[in-house]
Amino acid sequence: MEIGGEVLDDINSLGDVTILAPSNEAWNASNIENIIGNREKMRDIVNMHIIKGRVDVEKIKQSNENMIGQFPTIHSSTFLYFNVNGDDTNEVVTVEGGGVNATIIVPDIAQTNGFVHIIDRVLGVPYTTVLGKLETDPMLSDTYRMGQFSSFNDQLNNTQRRFTYFVPRDRAWQKTQYDYPSVYKKLFMKDFAYHSRCIMERHLLIADDIYTMKTLAEMTKKQNDSIILPTFRDSLKIKVEEEVESKYERIQ
Repeated sequence: MEIGGEVLDDINSLGDVTILAPSNEAWNASNIENIIGNREKMRDIVNMHIIKGRVDVEKIKQSNENMIGQFPTIHSSTFLYFNVNGDDTNEVVTVEGGGVNATIIVPDIAQTNGFVHIIDRVLGVPYTTVLGKLETDPMLSDTYRMGQFSSFNDQLNNTQRRFTYFVPRDRAWQKTQYDYPSVYKKLFMKDFAYHSRCIMERHLLIADDIYTMKTLAEMTKKQNDSIILPTFRDSLKIKVEEEVESKYERIQ
């Protein structure tokens, strides 16, 4: 990797760090070939895998108790989101970064200045469709299940269309179950598939372009107010602001 020397200099200057290191198999995946020769893109991708400070799995689990564990990387405006599933005997830790979900396959490799976790994907380099993302991300399993029995998911494998999908994660559905138990129960019944589909259609944009959080933040700033986006059904009123810490806050 041509930028290897620069990256090592950056790491040495940071003090304690945590690195999410893709395995050799992950770097050899076909979806990586197009960016290997792009020096600027590769630098962004590598920086997305570096967290300033010492973050072991125990710290990830502690941050995951009440919400998804979230840690900023040294890449501007990019956070990594961790999720812990299973029990102590069969524990799986996943990390989301740049739209890609990876699994930690070798955790807590201790170094004198931090930790290294080996992961099975290169973050920030898409390798699947929107449907593939729903199928493989453990934080989105409820939305995937709802989309399957209502046939909503069928369209999401179409590579000729451009989707922006505001996907409710499992904890959002859990909150719905707590606040509106009877409504939640019906939404996950096949007899109410039409109603479930209508809800998901209000979360999906199909347009010539996709909307990143950066794009939405710029649109909000230009409008100086909430923006209206046309969804598959009706429209979505959304406001995205960038905080001082470079964390995006979404307000609907």
